[in-house]
Amino acid sequence: MELGDGYDGYLTLTRAQRVMSTAYGGQVLLSSSSAELVRGVLPEEGTLRDMGEHRLKGLVNPERLWQLVAPDLLSEFPPLTSLNEIPNNLPAQPTALIGREAELAEVVKRLSSEGARLLTLTGPGGIGKTRMALQAAAELIERFKDGVFFVDLAQIRDPASVPTAIAQTLGFRETGDRTVLDELKGQLRAKTVLLLLDNFEQVTTAAPKVGELLRDCPQLKLLVTSREALHVRGEYVFPVPPLMLPKIDPKQATIELLTQYEAVQLFIERAQAIKPDFMVTNENAPAVAEICWRLDGLPLAIELAAARIRLFSPQAILERLGSRLKLLRGGARDLPVRQQTLRDAIDWSFELLNTGEQQLFELLSVFSGGCSFEAVEMAASGIERLDEAGVDILEGLTSLVDKSLIRQVSPETGEPRLLMLETIREFAVERLDADPGFCAAARRAHATYYADFTQRQWERLAGHGREAALTELISDLENLRTAWGYWVEDRDLEKLGKFVDGLWLLYDARGWYRSTIDLTKDMLDVLSTFPPTPERIQQEILLQTGLARALQVIKGFTPEVEQAYTRALELSQAVGEIPELFPVLRGLGSLYGYLGEFEKAGRMAEKILSMAERLDDPGMQVEGHIRLGYIFAVTGKIQMGLDHLEKAIADYDPDRYGTPRYQLGNNYGVIGLNVSALLLWMVGLPERALERANHAVALARRLDHPYSLAYALFHAGLLHLWRREADLALMRSLAVLEIAGEHEYLVWSAVATCLRGAALAVTGQAEEGLAHIHRGIDSYQGLNTAPIFLSLLIFMHAEVCALAGKPTQGLAVLDKGFEVFGAGREDIFSIESYRIKGDLLLAISPPNLSEAERSYLRALEIAQEQGVIMLELRAAIRLARLWKDQAKAEQGKQLLGKAYEKFSEGFTTPDLVEARELLKMG
Repeated sequence: MELGDGYDGYLTLTRAQRVMSTAYGGQVLLSSSSAELVRGVLPEEGTLRDMGEHRLKGLVNPERLWQLVAPDLLSEFPPLTSLNEIPNNLPAQPTALIGREAELAEVVKRLSSEGARLLTLTGPGGIGKTRMALQAAAELIERFKDGVFFVDLAQIRDPASVPTAIAQTLGFRETGDRTVLDELKGQLRAKTVLLLLDNFEQVTTAAPKVGELLRDCPQLKLLVTSREALHVRGEYVFPVPPLMLPKIDPKQATIELLTQYEAVQLFIERAQAIKPDFMVTNENAPAVAEICWRLDGLPLAIELAAARIRLFSPQAILERLGSRLKLLRGGARDLPVRQQTLRDAIDWSFELLNTGEQQLFELLSVFSGGCSFEAVEMAASGIERLDEAGVDILEGLTSLVDKSLIRQVSPETGEPRLLMLETIREFAVERLDADPGFCAAARRAHATYYADFTQRQWERLAGHGREAALTELISDLENLRTAWGYWVEDRDLEKLGKFVDGLWLLYDARGWYRSTIDLTKDMLDVLSTFPPTPERIQQEILLQTGLARALQVIKGFTPEVEQAYTRALELSQAVGEIPELFPVLRGLGSLYGYLGEFEKAGRMAEKILSMAERLDDPGMQVEGHIRLGYIFAVTGKIQMGLDHLEKAIADYDPDRYGTPRYQLGNNYGVIGLNVSALLLWMVGLPERALERANHAVALARRLDHPYSLAYALFHAGLLHLWRREADLALMRSLAVLEIAGEHEYLVWSAVATCLRGAALAVTGQAEEGLAHIHRGIDSYQGLNTAPIFLSLLIFMHAEVCALAGKPTQGLAVLDKGFEVFGAGREDIFSIESYRIKGDLLLAISPPNLSEAERSYLRALEIAQEQGVIMLELRAAIRLARLWKDQAKAEQGKQLLGKAYEKFSEGFTTPDLVEARELLKMG
């Protein structure tokens, strides 16, 4: 495809407007391209008159114009009102300027204002300064009646020769004893002229003479291109940015969207100039967009990459961009040598640096993704060569910014950062690698700084500076990973230890558990090379339990998880007893809970409470109570569970207790709120339950913790499903799926798919809901995870079978569940299973009334024993309806009335409304 109808249309309309501006009323003018199109279809006696070449406003290249001559048209007009009469030497350009509309408008606006007489376009080599300046000069040509002149300073090395170069361009000659500069002043003093001084960077010491020329020639204006500013009074600086790049994932964007970006448009235009049959397709558009992104939007780099389209596909070019400088060469031969390869373009700037600036430039190549001034300063202070050379870091960095080799960017939060474009950084890396001694010193200084930096951030992460510390760590994430890799290779446990706590918390806070796994495996690998001292054994126990938890979070309870926990247990037993380390007790408690060994899990929770009391640690006490509350709840001791949970919730303060070491997964405040919400619903407090669930979601959002948010949203969705609020349950399930997809939370993805299916079924889309249920359960069982959610998913599946009109299939699902978990099981899930079984038995044909009645009575009995009056009410409603048709209506009403009388709130919820209507019936 072409660049896009909008883009082509804009160029065509612009050119047509320029041609029209030269004509008179009744005069028909055509450009050369239009003339060629109509020659064969002109009306009889119609001809085209050659009007010659004319320079048009805003067009760098002259345009040959043709006038249509026909019997019914006027044929004689005054001379065309083009810009031919204005002296200029603007060089013709072989290609159109792509994009840059906003930047070009800003340059024209600034130069058009009265106060701006010197505007310098700055930027690194290949950014497109000269091309933009030429286009701006063409746009402004009619404002300078005495001329617009392009002065190429690329070959000038002696600053004293700058006035001579200007004079030669203007055709002035020295007269008498006056200097060239004085001659220029005399000739330009009364003239309205624009001078475009190109490539000023290697003659910057001539800037004062330029300032003097401006001072004495009041109608003169200068447009300068340079890799650094001139630093004279009255100068306006305009940093030329890279071409506009896609701000979205190229793989997810449509071809129509990607081709709206300037960088992509430039690649396509240049590629089609070399290979006319090149087409942008849905298959290659993402590769084209990523090429432009990898090349930082630098026009020269993109043009050089596009030149390779003759030999390679876009995907092949992308794969070869690992070495940009080798690939990006072979530019047009009529370009200056420095622009024929990307390396030459950057080397041009590098050679203008002094020795100290060159060394600082090379040092900056070890930083990835930018850095702070402090980072460079501290790293440089640890390098003996820079210290001996007396390099002034502040002055050196300022110079590199001025020379456009690095950029200073100001993020929305935090201190300004120094950033080096990747294309320039690759050149700097080559230079650094060529000096092994300096390279080794630079990389070690970088790694040392970031080890200390991360340790300092940990101290803030554990206190009130958490969000600011997370922001700073994320800003330097690539530097942290580079430094981490350096110390892993160096096998330096001490330095690695400075990273672990900070990175652990960062990865947990952002849900990056794969990074946590990589970090932990690296540490275990390094640790294995040291003698097994008691300290090392404790450290490995912590790491193994942490590894198990991280794996568990994203994969479920896999053999790899069990292996890590088993290793931790073996180490604990080898030292005589389980060390009283909070992360170890927490990890082992999770292990036993996942295995369904609740007695052992309870002992771990009691150990945590005992340790918390001894250490007077309120945060640890909260976690201990939440763990015990959960264990009591799932083992049928509902009220005891609620008591522990209520105590934990009352004492929980996310701002007070800091962040425990090696914590992964759900925040315990969120767990406590969610588990208590479900229990409150069961014990007949549906409004308080909803309040708790919403509080859990709000807390998870406030903590900005993805895994906790997935947990909170799923359980809130489950509560909505139980409250018969299917639309809200569906909304929550979709939110969980979005988070799970982004962070690869496979367990949450599976269970949320089931929740989505159940919600769809309740809204009348039973078949679609059943398909989601099957998909979710298959995914869950494929994870080889502990069956912690399986009983919930089984009765969810069975109930959807009922809604889909498939009671026999639903009964088979329940029977399999009873097989797995035991027919005599008496917990909150078994209550719902018996209730659903009764519904399914009534739905088969013919209905099995007696067996359904026994199932409902069993659900009622267990619910009454455990004090879960909401589940008791649901069973009572079923029995009341069943008995109404069996001449036992009064008995059913009495049973239902006793259950209903136990409620003190939630009277507008569907279950209580249904019960009330049944009680009103005769």
